[in-house]
Amino acid sequence: MPEQHDVVDVLTADHHVVRNLFEGYRATTDPDQRRQLVDRITVEVVRHSVAEETYLYPTVRKALPNGDRIADEEIEELTEAERILSDLDAVDPRDRRFDPLVRDLMDVVAMHIRGEEDLVFPELRERLTPEERMMLGLRVGEATAAAQGVPPVSPEGPGPGRTLADRVRERLTGRTR
Repeated sequence: MPEQHDVVDVLTADHHVVRNLFEGYRATTDPDQRRQLVDRITVEVVRHSVAEETYLYPTVRKALPNGDRIADEEIEELTEAERILSDLDAVDPRDRRFDPLVRDLMDVVAMHIRGEEDLVFPELRERLTPEERMMLGLRVGEATAAAQGVPPVSPEGPGPGRTLADRVRERLTGRTR
């Protein structure tokens, strides 16, 4: 059973994890390590996306002024991040296209994080009770627990058109995007 924490704290911790993985990527030139880091980033970003789509954004739509617009913009950024991750899944880290794709991913994720930490999270702290934020944090924590142990490569391979992002999303939701 996941521990109960404020949803803002849980999601901010997710952001720190992804930032640290990007720092690890920047710190190495080893192609195998870079692939491993991108695979871990994929699992983290997709898990985070599913948790937010399922629990956070329905609340944002109801609780925040312009909640629909805000949720749609944040979901659009996460969709773009997953598209880039799917592209990366098909590119060898030694390929000259790999680093530019990772930089594009870093830009999209940074924009998403800024939007949440600068706009969404302060609004949630103001408009939701601590109990509501704790309940949301519990739900997001459950999504984290469900993503544990998702293998980067399935024993039978990815399958036609099935990227790591697809497999993580399918494990968490029962469907791909």
